Amino acid sequence: MPWGRRARPADAEPIADPDAVREAALKLLERTRRTRSALAQRLRDKGFAEQAIEPVLDRLTEVGLVDDTEYARAYLAGRWGRRPTGLKRLQQELRAKGVGDEAVASARALLEQQGAAGDEQAAAARLVAQAARRYAALEPRVREQRLYALLTRRGFDRDTIRAALAMREAGEE
Repeated sequence: MPWGRRARPADAEPIADPDAVREAALKLLERTRRTRSALAQRLRDKGFAEQAIEPVLDRLTEVGLVDDTEYARAYLAGRWGRRPTGLKRLQQELRAKGVGDEAVASARALLEQQGAAGDEQAAAARLVAQAARRYAALEPRVREQRLYALLTRRGFDRDTIRAALAMREAGEE
């Protein structure tokens, strides 16, 4: 068990004090940005009652301390340039963190307005260029299949994959 944490008995009565919920939520937000659903889950794990959590989360959302769209924007901006990954996979990762599709779409639109949204096709082409060197000794059909599978695992859609592979073929000729 981590230092400073005491386990709550499983049969303990849930804590319904809104001030205690607010303090615990603010303490959790102090360390790192969290999605609304992740924050709610952490508060439930700490033993707070659901009826006390929701009003506190509503208020924190109202004042801007909990914002799934901003979380998604920061996540996409941070992940986009590091490792070539398709938007589909990033959306799946955000959904797993409890961010809704509407917040992801809003975050993507914000990034595009700011000019910070990456070009998915360029990212796929960059990944193809990196991986093509590893697969250079393979016969063309097998190399194409492996590149397609790699891009699919990284979350690129079919049209983006085909365009990236076509760009590679055009560059070879």
